Amino acid sequence: MKTSEVLAVDSCYTKRGDFVARSIAGELILVPIRTQVADLDSIFNLNEVGMFIWGLLDGKRTLGQIADAVSSEFEVTRELAELDTLEFIAVLEAAGLAGPAE
Repeated sequence: MKTSEVLAVDSCYTKRGDFVARSIAGELILVPIRTQVADLDSIFNLNEVGMFIWGLLDGKRTLGQIADAVSSEFEVTRELAELDTLEFIAVLEAAGLAGPAE
């Protein structure tokens, strides 16, 4: 099953779970906290695009709107922006760092 079949572009997602976030050398490092301990095996280094998407996860914007913003900001095709956005959100969701807005 393709990512685009799992996540709908008209759904809204937000940040979830406990995590520590630090900006270092132009990257954002996310470390999930599991049972009050940092899970160092699940460190996420977000590049510029990942940081941009992370910043837009407010539970109000749809994934389609986020993909539109990625396409505009980074001058990539809408299709590529959508694919990358959906794949990135799927990874964050699997790690417990993002989920559907309630």
